[in-house]
Amino acid sequence: MIAVAVALALVLATVGRFRLRERIDEQATEAAQTCVEGDALLDVAADPAVAPTLTTLAARWVTDTRPVVRDHCIDVRVTPVATTPATTALTADPRWDPTLGPPPALWVPFSSDATARAAQALDGQTRSLATSPVVLAVPAELERALSTAGTGWRQLPSLQSDGSTLAGLGLDGWAGLRLALPTDTDADATTPALEAVAAAATDAGTGPLTAEQAASPAATSAVGALALGADALGDGAGPTTAAALTTLADGPGADGAVHAVPITEQQLHTAVASGGAAGLVEFVPAGPTPTADFPAAVVDAPWVDETLSRAAAELAGHLREPDAARVLADAGFRVDGQPVPRTDAVPFPRIEQTLNRAAPAVADILLDHRRAPVAPRATTILLDTSTSMGTVEGDDTRLAHIATALDQHVSRSPDASTLAVWVFARDLDGTTPYRATVARGTLTADQRTALTAALTGADTTDGSAVYRSLAAAYVDAVRNHTPGRPNSVLLITDSANDDDTSRQRILDLVAAAGDPDRPVRIDVVAVGDDTNRNTLQTLADRTGGALVPVATTDGPDLAAAIRKLMS
Repeated sequence: MIAVAVALALVLATVGRFRLRERIDEQATEAAQTCVEGDALLDVAADPAVAPTLTTLAARWVTDTRPVVRDHCIDVRVTPVATTPATTALTADPRWDPTLGPPPALWVPFSSDATARAAQALDGQTRSLATSPVVLAVPAELERALSTAGTGWRQLPSLQSDGSTLAGLGLDGWAGLRLALPTDTDADATTPALEAVAAAATDAGTGPLTAEQAASPAATSAVGALALGADALGDGAGPTTAAALTTLADGPGADGAVHAVPITEQQLHTAVASGGAAGLVEFVPAGPTPTADFPAAVVDAPWVDETLSRAAAELAGHLREPDAARVLADAGFRVDGQPVPRTDAVPFPRIEQTLNRAAPAVADILLDHRRAPVAPRATTILLDTSTSMGTVEGDDTRLAHIATALDQHVSRSPDASTLAVWVFARDLDGTTPYRATVARGTLTADQRTALTAALTGADTTDGSAVYRSLAAAYVDAVRNHTPGRPNSVLLITDSANDDDTSRQRILDLVAAAGDPDRPVRIDVVAVGDDTNRNTLQTLADRTGGALVPVATTDGPDLAAAIRKLMS
């Protein structure tokens, strides 16, 4: 009996300990559930395309799971913030811009391009919540013709620049393509579309596009052709994707101000479903397709404490669960394993190849081409090689800086441009003070090579026969006028004329050579303070040109002047 009693006492003691432990655990859970540390508000900044869906999902997370993190009850506030200003705000000093909304602990931008730019402001790795391919919104009639012809990203520049190509696809009365390329803060589909065009033009395959490829003549010509066409479309083609889409939807036909708009498939699905894009359909150009991937990123910033950081990570994890994925798919995003809401207008076709996105610096090169395209032109570059061009400014001579700037601009110029290089000083060719080192020619690979060699190989010598050389170059340019584009002589000089040609004589020579049916403008980059600026300004004014003074060749002003006068 004693043994039984002892055994029973041991059993009761053991049971008591387990019950005590369970009670302690229950009390801890209850304490947590009562949010002894109070409430915490998790702010989320999300691209406007995904913000409405995330608002719904975040509200469900709070209602269904009642999240508690470090004894704080978590609530969530989602604010739509365009990706470009959010990226800038996260990397600025001071951090964040309160005009965008509350500073976020979780950020969901348009694509991983943004998280790459703001990597130092983020905590840990980012993962995509959903994807959406970048496509073109077009009228149904245009989609049928483009699809039948197998049109790809490679063909878009020629369709944009040639006013008869759409008629060749069976679209009578459509003339050339009118593809909008908005570049405002809420036009994120434009850059990946440009990447796809540049990748096709340079045979980059599925990418990613490199900086060398983006800066190549093939890419600059392709993007430039699209940009020049887009700039001619007027205000209705932007400044945002939504504005361009509205213009397209208001006139979806041959006479419409806009024929096509780069857009994500999800944005088009939403617009069609809401009745804001009647008559428009999805067109996926042939070739590797860029995508928006909407990554979720926990922000690393002074306003994000441990509680908010953990809450942001928990919400990001919840957004990748199957139930959340289903909601994202229903909203028109693509999520692996989830069906898509197909319609006749937005059929969600299979994407055969995805274009790997380029590094941010590469995307910036393309955006620069888009914002400052170089139009095809016929220009004779008349370069002063007098001894004063040997003056050292910064880390090199004036002549070297000018040669570099000109060579860089030539690399940006489209293949259809016609360029020549003349140099002048005194007695460069017998008693002739000038020499045509590269004759006029379109920008083939051989012509580009010759221009680079002429510019980088130029040497200084005595004399500065500015007027005589300018007169000869102008006469030649008028005689060899290329119709259908701007024609010019670009004089770059840092010295005063030292031959016996007077001011009145050069004015008379240019006036006599001019032909209103073969217009040629004289443009001047006047370096330093020793040029005949008054006379050169008069020549520029009389021929419709411009003079741009540049104090020093060591700095950005020189390249800006050349771009202004040759674009």
